[in-house]
Amino acid sequence: MRVLVLGAGRIGTHLIRYLSHDSENKLTVIEKSKLRCKEVSNEFDATIINGDGSSPRILKVADLSNSDLLILATDNDEVNMTAAKYAKKQFGVPRVFAISNSPKNTSRLKDSGADVVVCPVELALHDLESMFFEDKSNTLLDRPELDLKIIEGLVPVNARIIGKRLGEVGLPEKCTVSLVCRNGGYIFPNPELELRSGDRVLLMGESKAVEDSIELLRSREEA
Repeated sequence: MRVLVLGAGRIGTHLIRYLSHDSENKLTVIEKSKLRCKEVSNEFDATIINGDGSSPRILKVADLSNSDLLILATDNDEVNMTAAKYAKKQFGVPRVFAISNSPKNTSRLKDSGADVVVCPVELALHDLESMFFEDKSNTLLDRPELDLKIIEGLVPVNARIIGKRLGEVGLPEKCTVSLVCRNGGYIFPNPELELRSGDRVLLMGESKAVEDSIELLRSREEA
């Protein structure tokens, strides 16, 4: 497989090392730093090009049009996005894998042409959140004989409902949000209230409807 790696920083180097374990992979690396080019050249069997990976001229020199896979691993998301656009629209690369340095750029990289986008910051936030909050939905009241349950749940990082008005979330009919705790205070919600990451939401209603609503709160955007 012909693989072009754009960026030989910390993450890029790990990916180059992983790919180099398979002798059938033919690696080409574009790196802006002359020092990193020298270090990568000394360690790996790869074609090294010193240049700006967002330049179509450099991408042409790297023979991108004949690559099976482009990996975008620079520390500059703008460079990664520009290269992704060229890869798909001008060079016809079948697969583009991108590292997003900022969570806000994940969707922009996909829009630019990346088939798969991974954001290390998002992964770290998810793991941290899981450590502290994943199992901290608190059942405040459970009355089986009345089929009534009250649960306090957390809106996690990257939840699908973040930024949506409460009336747009699509909660089950027999569950209601009675209180939202935010920034040390509380809000009596109305349908126009926009939900935020970190909100603690008090859900009340039929047991199944409340449990389904907790899962809705926790559902995340696809990476």
